[in-house]
Amino acid sequence: TNCVDCNANIGRGSFFFRSSNLTCSACNKSICAKCANDQALFPYTPNAEPLPIQKSSIKCYCKACYQSVSTLDYSRTYDVIEPAAEVEAENENTNTTTTTLLWVHGGGGSRRMFHPHAKLLSKQGYRSILVDLPGHGTLVDTKLTLEQCVDTVRSILQKECSSSQKIVYVGGSLGAYIGFHILGELNAQISSAVLIDCGQNVGPDCSLKARFGIWFLRKLSTSMSNKALMEAMMGAVKKSKADYHLVETTFGAGYFFQQGGAQCDCMHTVAPAGIIPSLNFPMLFFNGSEDYRDSEDKWLSLCKHKDLSSLKVYEG
Repeated sequence: TNCVDCNANIGRGSFFFRSSNLTCSACNKSICAKCANDQALFPYTPNAEPLPIQKSSIKCYCKACYQSVSTLDYSRTYDVIEPAAEVEAENENTNTTTTTLLWVHGGGGSRRMFHPHAKLLSKQGYRSILVDLPGHGTLVDTKLTLEQCVDTVRSILQKECSSSQKIVYVGGSLGAYIGFHILGELNAQISSAVLIDCGQNVGPDCSLKARFGIWFLRKLSTSMSNKALMEAMMGAVKKSKADYHLVETTFGAGYFFQQGGAQCDCMHTVAPAGIIPSLNFPMLFFNGSEDYRDSEDKWLSLCKHKDLSSLKVYEG
């Protein structure tokens, strides 16, 4: 028997050795353990009671069914959410220029991560573009490099934004660390930036503690499957007060740590202290009180527009 996705021979097993033959939860076709464990997610149906956040809710699929069941739309690589119709009408009457929020997700996630935020802000007149980074989501097979990230964002802005629009970059975790590099390369096109959970210096000049953290993250992401990482994440989710959207945005879209090593390389390559002083716009930093954040004050002090930039620390 061969895996329907990678064509690996997965055998029939014997009395003494159990076969690695698994079946897709949707179509029952044979898939190998590697494909099954990387193509795992929580089935999610809008307006229905979500499955309980527990290991038994995670289902494994062949590639075709995985893409069909996922909350990600695999027919495109980014989403554009326009302002709500009534708000857009008001903007036209007042000749107001629409602000576009460019949302860039965290490591192992996808553009679905910020979907609820974008939908909510559309009701306040904000236009949003939600991006899949290379190596993630619909671009999971694209090599993750800093240059590829810049090219991806630049291409989307060229297609979707006019020169008169104000573009606010919003990046979370990996999207913030890689965001420093993207912002440096696209400086002239950005009006302001919101960077979330990037208060720890993990760049080439980071502390020994941060280096160990990067090493440990690399070890986890390169040795564990997406399913195993999803299972491990459940403990943290149960402690969170803000987990009600996680099935829709994260578990229902899937995890993408197939290029976990490259994620670590990108973060460790970027040196924020060498980039921030050159950025010609105000910046807002958001960090959790329980995050590692040895450099948040330094990042703020380096901002060119100090009077318009700020740091907010939320509880958790």
